[in-house]
Amino acid sequence: MVWWLGYATLLLVLFVRVPTPESATRPPLHASPGEPLGLVRAHHALFYAILLGAPLEALVLGSAQRWRAIGLVCFVLGVGLYRGAGRALGEALSPLVAPRPGAALVTDGPYRYLRHPMYVGQALIAVGAPLTLGSRWVVWLALPAVAILVVRAGLEDAALARTFPEHAQWAARAKRVVPFIF
Repeated sequence: MVWWLGYATLLLVLFVRVPTPESATRPPLHASPGEPLGLVRAHHALFYAILLGAPLEALVLGSAQRWRAIGLVCFVLGVGLYRGAGRALGEALSPLVAPRPGAALVTDGPYRYLRHPMYVGQALIAVGAPLTLGSRWVVWLALPAVAILVVRAGLEDAALARTFPEHAQWAARAKRVVPFIF
């Protein structure tokens, strides 16, 4: 029961957003030509499959006790990093690969150390969420989910480099996914 409570709480923290006055005035976002919408859709579909599939698997097939604590730690860290990175992006936050028109390059908060902290958070969620509920099958969806995140990170780096002249200087000091290492 503790695992289910933790899972439900983390889903609430992950998905419930409190609107701010700034978010209400933000213009709608439209995909630019060349935006890899198929990749964006696959990314979101895989993450929803993981988050919905893990509890379904646990209810239908039962669950393993092994790795649950590690899963919960990964899930907590992932949600924290994801939400913190989203907060740091503020008005620049976009579900698309291309930067939001008119947004500035964000280089503070977790972006001081990592170029893709939201993707690192999502990778931790992709592994941690199914393990928290003892998934033996859905957890394997983390492999293609992380592969999509790697592709997205590369495409996003290229889009940021085309949009922001200061990207090269920031990319030289902020690591891609592992602070101070890579």
